[in-house]
Amino acid sequence: MNIESKSDPFVLGRYFALAVKNLRRRIVRTCLTVAGVALAVTVAVSLGGFMLGYRGAIDKSIDMLGFQIMIMAKGCPYEAATMMLKGGTGLLYLPADIYDKVRNDSDIESITPIFVGVAQKQGSGVRDEGSEKNFLIVSGIDVPSYQVMKPWITFKKGAGYADGRWFSQASRKEVVLGFEAAEYEQRKVGDIFYASITPSGSPFPVMHELKVVGVLDRTGTQDDGTIFLPIEEAREYFGRPGQLTILGIKLKQFNAFKMRQFETRWLKLPEVQVVGLQQVKNTLVGLVATAQTMIAAVAIIAIIVAFIGVINTILMSVYERTAEIGIMKALGARRESIFELIWLETVMICLAGAIVGSALAIVGSKLVEKAIKSIADMGVSGSIVLITPAVIGYAVLGAVILGFFAGLYPAWRASSMRPVEAISQGN
Repeated sequence: MNIESKSDPFVLGRYFALAVKNLRRRIVRTCLTVAGVALAVTVAVSLGGFMLGYRGAIDKSIDMLGFQIMIMAKGCPYEAATMMLKGGTGLLYLPADIYDKVRNDSDIESITPIFVGVAQKQGSGVRDEGSEKNFLIVSGIDVPSYQVMKPWITFKKGAGYADGRWFSQASRKEVVLGFEAAEYEQRKVGDIFYASITPSGSPFPVMHELKVVGVLDRTGTQDDGTIFLPIEEAREYFGRPGQLTILGIKLKQFNAFKMRQFETRWLKLPEVQVVGLQQVKNTLVGLVATAQTMIAAVAIIAIIVAFIGVINTILMSVYERTAEIGIMKALGARRESIFELIWLETVMICLAGAIVGSALAIVGSKLVEKAIKSIADMGVSGSIVLITPAVIGYAVLGAVILGFFAGLYPAWRASSMRPVEAISQGN
């Protein structure tokens, strides 16, 4: 039997069928090797999806803020950025006169004042203070300027939501709920909402009864979990008249030069810091660099282990088939044919592992995201793992390349055997 006959149009099919037969002869070993490759591919695909998805989540969250620059009280820019992007706490407040000073800057196209506070839910007690679920993020906003910054915000429609609207700035006891806040509290338009707020300087909270006048559609941002009040009402409830948390600003011309000019002008004020959202993005990306490095290290280790496992499996297969390979060569099989057969088996193992690993990564992407978020605070809401066809394609290509190199030595070893010695050793 001359298996490498170039005139045989089915020679490739014969190679494939023979390779499959050889792998099935040691099915447990083959499956364990495929599992090792699948694990490496799962980690690699998940890492690629995280790196791609996280940057996309940051860009989306920043774009959905609606403004380009934040003016806030001096402190940690990351904490303030997290508060805006995710609804965190740890609040500092601007003096009452900052808004009037900044609003007349000639480079500003639009500006919106925002007051953020933390309220306690009805029914939560002292023993529950450590639970984040017992607290509400309250944003006091100026509706006209807020709508200019975020024109895409719409109200939820349907039964119980049809009459949703913004409150008027002069309204009392009216509130608008973000999508998730309304879902969690099970409130619709017209329902009564209770919030316990402790005014500044007072040790005792005050319970406020508020009427829900609107529920926002889902945005995938911090707005979904926020309770909105008129800014003057919110400042009154928290006992901070005139104070602000953040000024959101959009410039007429936004570039590095204009940003530096604006920053230089207003950093002269001792109470404030100016943070561009590109700076926020760089801060957040840098924050998770350690987590990315850790995950990349795990991926590299998994790839090395899979590489060694594939070589070991194919070598063992070659040694067990020494006599068989010797007979094939005695029947006329050339060195190239033996090399190609062993190499094909290696590539098939890696390709199968790549397919299984990619499927596992897609199915388990939510678990992967949860695990990554447990390592570090990502600073953004929404999904941070995005597994695209391109990510899977690169992972499969990488696995095939891994198989190519992993099969070189075993294939060379098999093709270098002398027929007589191979048959005698096999016997």
